Parts: sequence; C-alpha cells; structure tokens
Amino acid sequence: MARANNQSALSFNLLLLISFLLIGIGFQGARGELQCKEVHGVEDGETCATIAQGINLDLSEFESFNPNINCDAIFVGQWVCVNGSSN
Repeated sequence: MARANNQSALSFNLLLLISFLLIGIGFQGARGELQCKEVHGVEDGETCATIAQGINLDLSEFESFNPNINCDAIFVGQWVCVNGSSN
C-alpha cells in the first residue's frame, strides 16, 4: 500500500513539475523586450495623442512603445519613447 502511494505521489510531482515548466516556457516566449530608439521630452500643451500625431503614429502604437504611460497624467519633461521595436 505504501509503495502505491509513494508512486502516485512521485507521478503527481512529476506531472506538476512538467506543468510549471510548460507554463514558464509559454510566458517566456510571449513577451518581447522593447528597444526604444528615440525619446521625446513632453512639452507644455502636449498630450499622448498630439505627440503620436506629430510623429505619424497611431495612438495605440505610441502606447505600445510606452506600456506604462498614463496618458491622463502626462507631464512636462516626461520622457516618452517615440520610436522603438520589440525583440
């Protein structure tokens, strides 16, 4: 009886380990690192939309270059990425 329980526990642990490895590999491949090639210092009166429009980008593309930006709280002197790529 103890041998069967030990084998079941070992099988369960092996299955759990394989599951965690597969999940980790899935998350690793899904994320690309942003390489910012050019930055811009926000000036008085600018918004995310006006900056994006000024460099011929869609707002969604501008936001993808700046994933942590809060466009409702953009401030003068804030550095934003205006040209980048994802690896």
